Amino acid sequence: MKIYISGLYCGTNPQPGVGIARSLRTAYPDATLVGVEYSNRCSGVHWQDLDDVWLQRPWEELNLDAHAAQVKKVLDAGGLWISSIDLEIMWLGSVFPDGHPNLLTPSLSALQKVSKPAITAHKGLPVKIPTFVTTEISDWDLHAFCREHDWRVWLKGPYYEAVKVRNWAELEAMRGILSSAWSTERLYLQTHVSGYEESISFCAYQGELIHAVQMRKRDLTELSKTWAGDIAEVSEEVLAPLRKIVKDLNWSGGAEIEMVRDPQNQLWLLEVNPRFPAWIHGATIAGHNMSALLVEAATGIRAVETPFISEEFTRVVLEVPVRPEFPLSPLPEPLAGRIGHSLKHPSGLVQFANRLHNLDVFNYENENETGGNGEGQNGGTPKSASLNVPESFVDDLTHFDLAQVETPSWLFLEQTAAGLFEKAVALAGELSTDDITVTNAYSIKTNPDERLIKLARQSGFLAEAISLLEVRKALDAGFNSNEIILNGPGKWWHKEKLPETPLYSVFCDSMEDLTRVCEEYNSGNLKTEILGVRLRTPNISSRFGIPIDTPDAFGKLIEAIKTLPRDTRFGVHFHMASSNVGVGQWWHLFESMLKWCSSIEALGGRTIEVLDIGGGWFPEDLQKKSGERFRQAIALVPDFLPHVRQILSEPGKAVAQPSMALAMQILEIRNSSGEAREAVVDGSIAELPMYFFYPHRILSRDRTSGKWKSLNRGKTQLLGRLCMEHDIVANNVELPEDAEVGDVLVFCDAGSYDRSMSYVFGRG
Repeated sequence: MKIYISGLYCGTNPQPGVGIARSLRTAYPDATLVGVEYSNRCSGVHWQDLDDVWLQRPWEELNLDAHAAQVKKVLDAGGLWISSIDLEIMWLGSVFPDGHPNLLTPSLSALQKVSKPAITAHKGLPVKIPTFVTTEISDWDLHAFCREHDWRVWLKGPYYEAVKVRNWAELEAMRGILSSAWSTERLYLQTHVSGYEESISFCAYQGELIHAVQMRKRDLTELSKTWAGDIAEVSEEVLAPLRKIVKDLNWSGGAEIEMVRDPQNQLWLLEVNPRFPAWIHGATIAGHNMSALLVEAATGIRAVETPFISEEFTRVVLEVPVRPEFPLSPLPEPLAGRIGHSLKHPSGLVQFANRLHNLDVFNYENENETGGNGEGQNGGTPKSASLNVPESFVDDLTHFDLAQVETPSWLFLEQTAAGLFEKAVALAGELSTDDITVTNAYSIKTNPDERLIKLARQSGFLAEAISLLEVRKALDAGFNSNEIILNGPGKWWHKEKLPETPLYSVFCDSMEDLTRVCEEYNSGNLKTEILGVRLRTPNISSRFGIPIDTPDAFGKLIEAIKTLPRDTRFGVHFHMASSNVGVGQWWHLFESMLKWCSSIEALGGRTIEVLDIGGGWFPEDLQKKSGERFRQAIALVPDFLPHVRQILSEPGKAVAQPSMALAMQILEIRNSSGEAREAVVDGSIAELPMYFFYPHRILSRDRTSGKWKSLNRGKTQLLGRLCMEHDIVANNVELPEDAEVGDVLVFCDAGSYDRSMSYVFGRG
């Protein structure tokens, strides 16, 4: 018996080849085991259970046709082939579309049904698939997906690689790396599932399930790979549908089903690997020699019975002698700055994937256009349309003669801004009840443009200021002092600007601030109707507010609250931008803060009458399903705080962000291989500083029709005018084919912190 085993990499993300060889040596001591590798830098080539090593050229250099002929010769001569390399298995499926009795890998048609992330063959298993989208949808929709799922998402490559991304900058950076590595924009974003990681490994031959075991990960590497685990039998609840799936797919070979079990005991399917897992010898230790059972089914030759040793296994690092025919590689030049290659697979798998792309091996990519929502239904999002902005944006743009505008230039979208304030007013009215009034407040720092402050006043908003200079600006814009909320850590900057008339409310950012505010109030220098505290959100990092996460800090706050002036109403303010932590996380935080406030009210001896829930809402998040969510939240308030009569909401970002756009002109188009790879514009991060935090929808005007269209993803970088390496205002956009120097691009969604935090640089 001669068995060829490919995939001998033994780094921190190992392949199962060595584990398969160990298991087969136990069951077939007289078999000839041949290790197959594509680089002598894979340390598994030196494993002592291998009788021989068949070393090939790296994948980027390998003659695939010649290699296919060699594999066929091996199989026809009676040799068995067990592959441990996902991409090799895909390639073998294309070489042997009808399979081969001695090829112990699944067919291409079977691989199509288990390709991630949809994994259409999972039907019948007691699992759900986490929600996902393809990164080929618009950046605007990708950002919305991440916010909706609290920035607990994984960016996944088409075949390998998965990295957790926590914000837009990380997503952009990792998407660029993975897209470049795999030569495709077709990556995936999938929601994170918290829980314990489990796997089921099975072996099958020509559609018959031979055996299966279940493994729980008990210890992980820094890459979340198994370091230790325990082995158990698989329940009939899983085995019954698994048998049917194996039969329907006519599966041959090993496989691993990777899952997460959440706190509610629900299993979530992450992926199906079309080969044995790297921990496969751990199953052998527990008496389940899956590799041997597969060979036994394919050959009819009985394996030596594998004894049970332990149901638990762990890994250790071993030193083994180097085979003299494969000596270690020479040291690299010292200036290379590194030694060795053990942490990266050296056989050129990424390049191999690119070759297979060109050969159209992966012609089933469209199988996974849509994403699961956990119920087995489609949850994908179509690619961005020709125009993905509200009609009001376009209507507002008709009022500008962009040919005469000196760029870069801010464009105030008057109709859009007015409509946003109207929606905010309507939403507050809908959410108000007989007992609780919802009141809007415009955060001046978001954008101190007089036009927006005027709209806020006309719309019945209060004004929220973080300094006395902002208080003065609100007064100059027509607000009365009793319509102004004073907040923030620097409220005493320019103390001479403090009005003599009462403010609406003052919230204290620290214990020291609380002491001073009380002193100023008691001395008559500060007058306010409502006096309160801002709480620092527990378990979410923030520099703002009074901490409450330790008994000592909480006790000091309670004692201070007892000293507050009795002729003021007591309020509590908390703020955490939902666009940063995610929509779901924000609502969880809201409920948590209600419980904290209930304790404060009970222990401090002061009833809470006003609750300020801050802002930081992305425009669409406040409007999309917001009425129902807010209605449910407000209904919770009396259960915890029965004396609250007013909720203050600060939708500054939600109304300001869409209210302005930034027009910039193309200065230069740089072509490479017939494509526009770079274009220089006269705008920059000086005018668009929030580029790193969220995407901006970009519009260009069609030269023929005059209609505005959105720029989709493409291969062009838009470089700013500044001599700064990071001055890139857009990555991977698709310029119109007829784009020329002098054309104007309009960056939407730039009316909040882009405008207020913009700075003068590079203008002379």
